[in-house]
Amino acid sequence: MNKEQYSTIPSPSDLPSDQPTSSQHRPILFLDIDGVLNTTKHAPQIHFESIFLSRLKRILQTTNARVVLTTFWRHFHEYITYVLHRHGIDADCVLPLPYGVTRGKQSTKNFLRHYSSRQGSELEINDYNEGVNSMIGRSAEDEGEYSSRAEEIEAWLRMYGEKFLGKGDSINQGDGQSVCDGDATFDFHPITWKYVILDDRPSAAKPDTPLFDRFVLTQTKCGLTDEDAEKAIDLLLHGPNNCSHKQLTK
Repeated sequence: MNKEQYSTIPSPSDLPSDQPTSSQHRPILFLDIDGVLNTTKHAPQIHFESIFLSRLKRILQTTNARVVLTTFWRHFHEYITYVLHRHGIDADCVLPLPYGVTRGKQSTKNFLRHYSSRQGSELEINDYNEGVNSMIGRSAEDEGEYSSRAEEIEAWLRMYGEKFLGKGDSINQGDGQSVCDGDATFDFHPITWKYVILDDRPSAAKPDTPLFDRFVLTQTKCGLTDEDAEKAIDLLLHGPNNCSHKQLTK
């Protein structure tokens, strides 16, 4: 993957005009791979299992959702999109770069620190981008790589949520507690946003946050089950307040 693909991360106002309008917003699926589309926790390379891909396909076809990669393997965005396409999933289902991936641990930490200190008045695009270009020296076996996944998703929502998910009718005030260093809260987050986090790690969503309400926790040794797929579909179609599945992460 060319480094230039990540060289500039535009702000929402810089998005091209062919991106979704208010009448075209589609739900977002934040997608992990290991423990979701396979049954391994620390795979040495990208691995997919057909049964789980077929369930993912059902989710996307039923809900018209688009994918943002949160996986450790996010750097292989084009290859992952290709594999999904070979299994009958429209390539359009995966958001293009730079929007189709969350950022790594350090760049997310920097972004949220600046966002908190400046109260969102000046988003540090370069800080959001920093550290996403190389996997050299990193390992899928390093548990530290996954400790900030919830913050990575939060940062993506702050950057691109309104553009891809809409402004919403009301704002989720949350519990007023920060989910990162500083004073960052979810007071920017409309309760009407429809997205789902599919991950086998509890660190992907923290309790008492909007992310947790939209979190489907898979079991690593089981991968994406039919029950998980149905929960995801329910959330993507109806949102956490109107879905029939409760206590999704229990």
